Amino acid sequence: MKLDSKYFDKIRVKPSTEKKPADTIAQCEWPGCPRPSRHKAPMGRGHEGKFYNYCTEHVQEYNKTYNYFSGMKDDEMQEFQKEARLGHRPTWKLGQNATATASSVRRKAAQMRDDPFGVNGTAAKMPGRHPTGRALRSTELKALQTLGLDDSATADQVKTQYKTLVKRLHPDANGGSRANEDTLKAVIQAYDHLRSSGFC
Repeated sequence: MKLDSKYFDKIRVKPSTEKKPADTIAQCEWPGCPRPSRHKAPMGRGHEGKFYNYCTEHVQEYNKTYNYFSGMKDDEMQEFQKEARLGHRPTWKLGQNATATASSVRRKAAQMRDDPFGVNGTAAKMPGRHPTGRALRSTELKALQTLGLDDSATADQVKTQYKTLVKRLHPDANGGSRANEDTLKAVIQAYDHLRSSGFC
């Protein structure tokens, strides 16, 4: 940027209206202390999230005598610490309070028709799925159709069908005729695709 530009002389910077940090710092809340409060000190049990504002000297003095459990008996303190491990959330032993939700779980299980992860052993029977339960890709379905099989075919059935088609379509089996050459290529490509995708 050129400092002798005619536009540089026309730039005006608005004066800052922000308060200086010294003006925003409150006075120490310790009785009779005129110094600024630069530190926060927790008010204690029952006042979580609330703080006193103290200067450095008084926050150090406050921290030396601070006790979160003051006024509590030993057994109350131990119970509080035990509950604090679980975030003061209610808990119960295994098997308790299970009857309240059992009927709704049974209803949901009865209404479950689709079993995408094969939990009930029905995934293999669903259309468009491999016998192991995983969903078939559209390219795998097309490859199976090229081999003359449906989506319920197993890996052994695919291998058997491939061998049968290759023997039937190969030129050596047809007296050297190359009429089935395109079909043979399609069968070989389909089988290679199924093998590379992990189907068989």
